[in-house]
Amino acid sequence: MKIKATLFFLLSIFCVSNSSASLLSFHHPATIDSATLSGHIRDSVTHESLTGVRIELRQLHRGAISDINGNFTISGLPSGSSEVEFHLLGYTTAKRSVDLNSGKIVTLNLELSPSLVGGKEITIEGEREREIEKTSVSHIMLTPSTISQVPAIGGESDLFRVLQLLPGVKALSEISSGLYIRGGPPDQNLILLDNNVVYNPTHLFGFFSTFNTDAIKDVDLIKGGYPPEYGGRLTGVLDVTTREGNSDEIAGKTSLSLISAKQTLEFPIPNGSVLISGRRTYIDAFLSAINAKSLFGDSTLPQYYFYDLNLKIDQHIGSADHLSISGYLGSDHLVYPSNGIVDITLTWGNQLLSGEWTHIFSDNLYAKTFLGYSGYSTQSYGTLTENPFEFDNGLKETSLKEDIDWRANDAHELKIGAGLSRFNFSFYNTLGSTNKPLKDTSGVPYYLSAYAQDEWKISTNLTATYGLRTEWLDFANAVTLDPRLTLAYQLTPDWTLKASTGIYHQFLHLVSAGEFTFFDFWVPGVAPLPPSMSTQYILGISGYPSEPYFVSCEMYYKKLNNIVEYNEAKFLSDSIEQVFPRGTGDAYGIELFLRERISNFTGWIGYTLSWVTENIPELNNGQTFYPTYDQRNDIQLVLNYKLSDQWEVGLTWTYATGQAYTADLGYYHVALDEVGFEQDLEVPGNMGAQRLPPYHRADASAAYSFKMFGREAKASLDVFNIYDHRNVWFRVVDTQKQPPQVSDVLLLPIIPTLGIEVTY
Repeated sequence: MKIKATLFFLLSIFCVSNSSASLLSFHHPATIDSATLSGHIRDSVTHESLTGVRIELRQLHRGAISDINGNFTISGLPSGSSEVEFHLLGYTTAKRSVDLNSGKIVTLNLELSPSLVGGKEITIEGEREREIEKTSVSHIMLTPSTISQVPAIGGESDLFRVLQLLPGVKALSEISSGLYIRGGPPDQNLILLDNNVVYNPTHLFGFFSTFNTDAIKDVDLIKGGYPPEYGGRLTGVLDVTTREGNSDEIAGKTSLSLISAKQTLEFPIPNGSVLISGRRTYIDAFLSAINAKSLFGDSTLPQYYFYDLNLKIDQHIGSADHLSISGYLGSDHLVYPSNGIVDITLTWGNQLLSGEWTHIFSDNLYAKTFLGYSGYSTQSYGTLTENPFEFDNGLKETSLKEDIDWRANDAHELKIGAGLSRFNFSFYNTLGSTNKPLKDTSGVPYYLSAYAQDEWKISTNLTATYGLRTEWLDFANAVTLDPRLTLAYQLTPDWTLKASTGIYHQFLHLVSAGEFTFFDFWVPGVAPLPPSMSTQYILGISGYPSEPYFVSCEMYYKKLNNIVEYNEAKFLSDSIEQVFPRGTGDAYGIELFLRERISNFTGWIGYTLSWVTENIPELNNGQTFYPTYDQRNDIQLVLNYKLSDQWEVGLTWTYATGQAYTADLGYYHVALDEVGFEQDLEVPGNMGAQRLPPYHRADASAAYSFKMFGREAKASLDVFNIYDHRNVWFRVVDTQKQPPQVSDVLLLPIIPTLGIEVTY
């Protein structure tokens, strides 16, 4: 019965009825005597490729939509002169006259100018964002301008900090940039940079993300119900695209903040462009320059820095081919010099390199071929109370993917694709004289995936996106089938009702072995343990009660099976079943979101009411518990106001129910003579039974734009935690005192910072 249902589901993707054609007729076979019009569209200010531009030849009743690279092709056109119109919300409409000749390809490249109101450029959503809001669930777009409007920490704007200000997205603390989306830990999110997987997207112990905002073009966040083209994770997708370089002239930007310096350089090459953007902190150099040891006496100060480098090369090969090469290199380095008790050296980082070739077969069919490498490694070594230790984890993935997008007609847009990945895992830890690699976590497994999906415009008001994804990992010896369905019904021109359901599987797992991200390590799912699975149900409504306000409300429920936790009590075991026990979970809640965009005033407010529970038989005596990231209420407020052409101010405020934690019932002393280990260990109470105090914080910013040596410049003041509320990070117990004394470890106080950037 299951086989029949699966076959019927696959056949239904392709066996669908056609609907009548409209103005933008995408299915029009070319003839030998016909002409072809193609081109590339960019923003006249940023020179970025524009997606979703509507190209119309009204006299011929033909048209197209520019793709993600700003390219378009319209074939099968009759000879003669014709007028072409280019439309994109937020941009001035452009018109061009073209002479079409039989059997010839006419290339028309142009730039669209942003719309102006009262002499001031306004921020307004584009056609692509409007369409996303109408047809997809839990999908939010962000641009660099939105990210820059949110107050920064240390003068460094950060993508993850902005995402954490959206409903349904949580953070464990203000020094953690991990994304906890709808009851899922960070490893349940697929994070992509130019279609390449990023396995550890954080710097500075999770304080910053690896994404340099100067190199970002756009960001797509899908919090749940994502389509079959994405896979391998249980919860959400974060898809980040690096922007193209300037293909007309040499340009750049220099930025200085409290802790880092950034430099971006972009320049044209024949038929393309190059963008290079680098960032490095200078905390180590600053401490050396001020002779920190003389200032702080004999106190031993750690030496720390991180750096990252982005590279993007774009090459247009004729009118039908586009080649993009993307690279990323980032690393963190921490050295804590010996003080007689502790001596630690820590390094961790990512290396990414990929190439993507887009070939346009016709105005309604194109394909993308992707070849990429993604590596993540973390090492720590040193001594603790004269006991040597070493911790090493590595993951390398080489992947090949092919995606085909075919707009069969005005009613159907079909996507099919397949991918093959080769992984290489390594993991071991050493404590004292003990060195026990964890069995089944080292090796070279292969991962195979394939999908088919269709976006079917059933009627003027009803759209369905449905499909099937299948995955296989040879270590797990399991094949998964994930059907997914999203329905969007347009109640009125401004309001849309949406529903989504689907099955999602995950073979790889990130396990935290401590408070900071450098102790995180990836392990593969192995037989006989099945892969993790989630079943999602989403219902929502969104719309525009009146311009410029956008409102959305979504309810969700996730059933989780075979989810992985880390059992600290078994950290020396070589059995993967003992170190990483599995169980079930539930996550459900409701999210409210209100956004407004007026000429000089933008902002949003979000509210989330949610629950997360887990049941791992090997933990908490088999009883259901609340994980650390369960927070009942969450409120986010973001405001930005442009006072004039020079001045801009911003404010954010967050509130959240205190996170769950496990209180200790008592303590006992243990000594492991074989490794020379001696410590007081806790007797934990019920997991997640206690709550920290509620979390709340406000940040503010002010920016002043001016000219410096004839160049555009901006000075900024960011104030973190403006009313100096010290939130609780975690609680510790001093067992040397009788009775043991409990104290709170507090988070950051008020921190004002200055920054400056110059664009040239």
